[in-house]
Amino acid sequence: MNAPRALRSTFLAFGAVAALVSSACGGAATPTAATSAPTTAPTVAIASAAPAMLLTPANSVPQPFVWVKASAAFPAGLEVMVMEGDPSKAGVPFTQRLKFPDGYVLPPHQHPIEEHVTVIQGTFVVGMGTSGKRETALEMSTGSFILIPALTQHYVFAKGVTITQVHGIGPSGIAYVNPADDPRK
Repeated sequence: MNAPRALRSTFLAFGAVAALVSSACGGAATPTAATSAPTTAPTVAIASAAPAMLLTPANSVPQPFVWVKASAAFPAGLEVMVMEGDPSKAGVPFTQRLKFPDGYVLPPHQHPIEEHVTVIQGTFVVGMGTSGKRETALEMSTGSFILIPALTQHYVFAKGVTITQVHGIGPSGIAYVNPADDPRK
């Protein structure tokens, strides 16, 4: 087998696996154009993946993901799913997913804890500091990881429906740089 054909076959297999992993993580189950094969290359059939499930020691049977409206501390439109732990409890590790609608804006803010953020779907646009300017923010694509140290001021935009997975050790919270941005007031 010549090198270009072997490389193309490897790329196609990797694309199929990536699509399945993305689907299992709550992403799109359809392969992207980058994983589509030219007409002369062998194709990989991708089976329809089952819906993503959640299994933790707290539940003995896998549970479906259930999104709920985020607390009033966040601008309207954000949905959240706590997967394990309790973000409000001191010393308790937690994992949660946040689902941002396309165009969502989270003004400059900070958290009392370190946030470990993985982009599961979409583009998470994050800027450090207090400017809140989209042009100074970085686009973090699906699969990206961001570590935001405690009390680091930052802001967020969503490009497309964006899902992030956040884990840390509670208690979590949010404090806006500009009190007028706080939706609780």
